[in-house]
Amino acid sequence: MRAQVFYGPGDLRFEDIPVPEPAPGGIVVRVEAALTCGTDVKTLRRGHPVMIPHVPTVFGHELAGVVTAAGRGASGVKEGDRVVAANSAPCGRCRLCAANRPNLCEDLLFVNGAYGEHIALPPRLVARNVVPISPRWPPRPPPSPNRWPAPCWGSSGAASKPE
Repeated sequence: MRAQVFYGPGDLRFEDIPVPEPAPGGIVVRVEAALTCGTDVKTLRRGHPVMIPHVPTVFGHELAGVVTAAGRGASGVKEGDRVVAANSAPCGRCRLCAANRPNLCEDLLFVNGAYGEHIALPPRLVARNVVPISPRWPPRPPPSPNRWPAPCWGSSGAASKPE
């Protein structure tokens, strides 16, 4: 599969890598939409030791797509389901999670890999922060690989694939 792999600040490479396999309790998602947020921009410019402690790694952490494989014991989703995945999952066991403050979890799991054609999502994320999307939403045809939305790449009004 093709993926944008982060090697360090300013070093993002388009590479061919193996399609991931699901872990027990995990899933693999074919990425249909990957978003770019301010954290991605800052990480590309200067790195991020918490979200990306090891390089190289497939970049990006906000995504939606279709489940293509489910590991033994995965629950709540199945192959063919459309899903959106959060970029992190709290542990549910630390003192801050017990105090109903999972956003401050002492063992927050971060997931990267949205800029690949597929992403393996670990069991904790599947259990806590993967949400099914209706197969009827949004009511539009799938994007053509030959048409790129102009607002994402510039304001000229011409839809063209970025170089």
